[in-house]
Amino acid sequence: MVQYVVFQPRFPSDRMVRDKPNRTIRKKKNANQQKQSPASDEPATPQEVQSTEQNQDIAEKPLETLHWSQRHSLHLSDQQLETWCQSGADAANLPTHLRSFSSPEEYKLVKRTHQQLQHSSYYWGAMNMEEAHKMLRLASPGAFLIRDSGQPDVFFTLSYYSEDGPTSVRVLLRKLLFALCGSQKTFASLFDLLAYYRSPLCKLTAPYRQQRPERLKQICRRAMVHMYGAENIRNLAGLSCEVKDYVLAYPYSI
Repeated sequence: MVQYVVFQPRFPSDRMVRDKPNRTIRKKKNANQQKQSPASDEPATPQEVQSTEQNQDIAEKPLETLHWSQRHSLHLSDQQLETWCQSGADAANLPTHLRSFSSPEEYKLVKRTHQQLQHSSYYWGAMNMEEAHKMLRLASPGAFLIRDSGQPDVFFTLSYYSEDGPTSVRVLLRKLLFALCGSQKTFASLFDLLAYYRSPLCKLTAPYRQQRPERLKQICRRAMVHMYGAENIRNLAGLSCEVKDYVLAYPYSI
């Protein structure tokens, strides 16, 4: 029987979760041994955060229970969304397939994030933890991917290859801000979060992409965003509207 253990390192309140983000789910190599991971190797600060969540949420649930895996939940028409907004509906009154969204704004944020992830090439969709970790073992340390979470209250999970092997950590969405579980650092978008954790002090290096080698037009899109900035793409002369739309479908350089 596969058993799981919760890793509970300490995290500074204002710095990244470096090596073992809290609530990390890892498969044990020896079912007869259980041990707690050591504290994070991040430089100590006066205030550190340690998880107090319950162990019953450790194991990821089967993907068939994923609350938004049925894609029609992210395909509401503008009229449907407007009707929902005007009704003043809250989470308790949402249609069944939208009960996981706390507000129309959260729905729109998740929908936009999901649409952009489709163009990223490192979003693997409905993949469980074992599959993600098996793939990452073939990659270099620091490789990462985004996949659907198996938890009913979490949309996405970050899986990456740490110094101790493949690791997974939930990406939380609270009050329209993204954060890694166990960290107090929040971001307006999932891609801002990834960019932050790819900084020189962090452990993420390169995305583990579905297409290898990558298509030339995808490489050019990231290069254009990196060189000119997404906010300036519409004003570039010599580009067709079609090309501009393609670039802005994924306006990030990750």
